[in-house]
Amino acid sequence: MFSKIQKYQPMENILYFSLLFFCLFLPFQFALNPAPGFDLAIVRVFIPLLFAFWLFLRIKRKETLIINDRITKLIIAFLFLSLISTIFSQNYFWSLRKILFLFSIAPIYLISVSVFKDKNSFKLIAATLSIGATLLAIIGIIQFISQFIFGIDAVYAFLAKNITPFFIGNTFSKAVFAYPSWLVNSQGTTYMRAVAVFPDPHMLSYYFGLIIPWTIMLAINSKNKFGWFFYSAVILITADILTFTRGGYIALIAASITILPLVNKYTAIKIVCASSLLLVLFLAVPHNPVSNRLTSSFDVEEGSNQARLSNWQQAILIIKENPLGVGIGMYSLAVNPTADYRQPIYAHNAYLDIAAELGIPAAILFIAILLSAFSFFWKSARKEPFFIAGVASITVFSIHSLVESPLYSVHILPLFFIILAMASIAKKYERV
Repeated sequence: MFSKIQKYQPMENILYFSLLFFCLFLPFQFALNPAPGFDLAIVRVFIPLLFAFWLFLRIKRKETLIINDRITKLIIAFLFLSLISTIFSQNYFWSLRKILFLFSIAPIYLISVSVFKDKNSFKLIAATLSIGATLLAIIGIIQFISQFIFGIDAVYAFLAKNITPFFIGNTFSKAVFAYPSWLVNSQGTTYMRAVAVFPDPHMLSYYFGLIIPWTIMLAINSKNKFGWFFYSAVILITADILTFTRGGYIALIAASITILPLVNKYTAIKIVCASSLLLVLFLAVPHNPVSNRLTSSFDVEEGSNQARLSNWQQAILIIKENPLGVGIGMYSLAVNPTADYRQPIYAHNAYLDIAAELGIPAAILFIAILLSAFSFFWKSARKEPFFIAGVASITVFSIHSLVESPLYSVHILPLFFIILAMASIAKKYERV
């Protein structure tokens, strides 16, 4: 596959290979600490620099800077409303930090759109993302197994002292440890979830969930069906399971069901049988923490489910009182006026979080972005089956976002924009 790299002009080659490097490096990005209390993920430096180079190329060639496409227009409108929401902010400094975050990440969308030239470029980007995610998954699996060798306390302490501060920053890591989500209790037994180098298992599951469909499709398209990408898919699914993230489990199941109309009957039967077998195996094994986590998703009396329901009710109340939003980054202050910037107070639902902070119109735009991407991938998949992965990936994001909010994740947001860029360009396959 890598021998078929698309031929670009010399300057475009720099942009193309920079994006490939970015996709490989994304899960392993580290944080700079320019000042006390500030963590700066390296991608927030890398993307603006790459964007400046992209601008230089576009201006030099007198090319338009904005792609005339529905998804692009919706993204611009969404970013505009995020700016407008600062009018309602209680703390302009907090809002400014969130605005800078969004605008430092968003350009990766425009860069990606300009790089995707043909199906081969899609596959190379997907392959690079898959390789990076697989290496991350291996680290997560090793970290999970280590607790049974060295003990939870030792592994936890090692990550907390030596690994996490480097990758996510000193200040952010302190917030992570103040509100830990690394441990899960199942039937009286405590396990340390797979987190690898991510701040929490939920975002790790998001990352794996978005890339698993592309990896599976790469395996299907590979000449060797049991080659690298087959084993990559197995490793990614295993690591995703070990995050014990129920939203991730349900999102993958939903994605598997969603793509059934796009595949032939034989493939559909294999998907249903494999999914059913996997589900039965998990449910049949006694004292299985994975099945316990999955089944507890539907228990409204379970503690974390109760907390989420309470969070949603609280968010809905804030939205009713502030239909145009409380201002970007202001949800925590709307709930608790004495909250700290790093205090993880949010609705545990991306749609409610956006509606509460940016307003109902912004939430509608966000849903429109997802629906457009889903529609583009769906229609394109009928002509080019590779884009079935896009349908599954957007489904995973949409479903998982019902119980988590990845909008301010330095890992998930760039990946999401890259997938949206794929959807934007995939639209041309509708006309093939």
